[in-house]
Amino acid sequence: MTRRRALAGGALAASGLSSGCVETIERFFGGSSREQVSLEIVTVPADADARLTAIARTLVDRLEAVGIATDFLLTPTDQLRKKVLTNRDFDVYIGTMAADRDPDYLRTTFQSSYSNGVGWQNPFGFTDQGSDSLLDAQRYQSGQQRRETIQDALTAITGEQPIVPLLSDTAIAAVRRNRFEGWDRVRARDPLWLLALDPAPGRSPEGRLRMTAVEKILTERLNPLLPTFSEFDALTAYLYDPLGRYYDGQIRPWLAQSWSIDESAREIRLELHPDLTWHDGEALTAADVQFTYRFLNDTAMGTGETRHPAPRFRRQSSLVDAVDVLDDQTVRISVDAAPAVARTVLTAPLLPEHVWESRTDVVDESTGLTQAVTWDNPDPVGAGTLAFESRTVEESLVLTRNSDHPMNREGTALFERFGPLAFDSLRFRVVPSDLAGLSLLTDGDVDATVPKLGNDVISNVRNESAVDLVTSPSRTVYHVGFNARRRPLQNPGFRRAIARLFDKGDIVESTFDGHADPLTTPVTDAEWIPSSLAWNGSDPEVPFAGSGGEFDVERAKQYFEDAGFQYTNDGRLVY
Repeated sequence: MTRRRALAGGALAASGLSSGCVETIERFFGGSSREQVSLEIVTVPADADARLTAIARTLVDRLEAVGIATDFLLTPTDQLRKKVLTNRDFDVYIGTMAADRDPDYLRTTFQSSYSNGVGWQNPFGFTDQGSDSLLDAQRYQSGQQRRETIQDALTAITGEQPIVPLLSDTAIAAVRRNRFEGWDRVRARDPLWLLALDPAPGRSPEGRLRMTAVEKILTERLNPLLPTFSEFDALTAYLYDPLGRYYDGQIRPWLAQSWSIDESAREIRLELHPDLTWHDGEALTAADVQFTYRFLNDTAMGTGETRHPAPRFRRQSSLVDAVDVLDDQTVRISVDAAPAVARTVLTAPLLPEHVWESRTDVVDESTGLTQAVTWDNPDPVGAGTLAFESRTVEESLVLTRNSDHPMNREGTALFERFGPLAFDSLRFRVVPSDLAGLSLLTDGDVDATVPKLGNDVISNVRNESAVDLVTSPSRTVYHVGFNARRRPLQNPGFRRAIARLFDKGDIVESTFDGHADPLTTPVTDAEWIPSSLAWNGSDPEVPFAGSGGEFDVERAKQYFEDAGFQYTNDGRLVY
């Protein structure tokens, strides 16, 4: 039954007929006049991610099997992100998101106070006072106490199932090793992946690194504040650097040369590297650091009716109370968090005041979007290891080495640890498919693919002697997202019943060919996951409604009945 027919049935039920008349109509039509439960299921088409499409088709089949009417919509990636992350116009979607290293990201992703924002600020409309309180508490804690609080929060969140975490996939790239080496040193979707490369023996660091990518948006939108960016945002991460980056096990100084944290005063005092410049030659000073955090906290800079924080970095900006300039190279940041969480403030990208101060116009008061978070930023100016050189929209993008960056200057700690950059320019070439990219790689026309290859092309790589696979765990969470603002998805029992329609272990093996790890929580690092939620061959919280890979329709129906729904004689699930 389609959504339109289901709604028509609901209109009949609401038309004011007496119970006797309704019973007569039900007997006449052999069914019920009560409204059938219906859902719109949306994901991307197979040419964007065939695995998401396959998961969604299985979900639709099983929803229909348990008596739920469905509309199945395939929409391009950018439109899906807008539908979910900006407009909040969805019932159920199947997609991906990034799980940050630090679990404080759960606060802005699931806390109820963020549900009216855009981007990854609680797009699910999820509300739960228990997890709200725990996510607030953990930001002031450290060590074992914080770990236990995070585990309690995860227990509360998974019990409610605002999303169904399915798995984290393996980051897969195909590379040639004849020009560059070190592809395995850093996780492939980490911003430092390419920065950790070295020239192959006998080669100088003056060559061009050539890569392929399938997503055209890489050549179109270079704004680091876009709220709908994907989890592998290598380009803006190379163009716009933060004060600190995560490497060697913790967040360490990057554009900052050093820092100290006063735990009692909740202050971070930091020194910038000397002689920092933006890509356009302007000096980068402590005033730019101060501007960045003020701007991230309100991209309208006081010109709007309310504050308009940058959604993508709301987590970091929400922790900052004040930024004081002590001199051109010294800054004091007052933070509302314990040191373990306070350091995450330093991972936001620095923005040049002379470029962004004019981007404060509010373009949509209802969503809180300003020009700063919506413009394409066609000629980006940052202070990253790479600078923008040129682009041809939908075809290519070229970045060049920033020779003034501390990583490329002898005598700095970053130069000793990473530098100099193994190439003098980086060119991304847009290709129509993974196979097209592999063909260029085989012919020696490129050096690597972006690490988002589908597992269906792995056999092609293994048949090429000059090409190697690079694989690493990822923090990309394949998941099912529910809009808990809408009926019947407001009901956690209903969401849990849907969660039981997924055989996560089978998805890993049959859809991802084993190149993934099943998830029970939206956090991927095991140290934060309570033992009661550890994967044990099945999901201990919402085990699959079936066994041996076979879906048990009657068992699944019982879960929906337990959630307060009923079935008609003809098998339709109704309110």
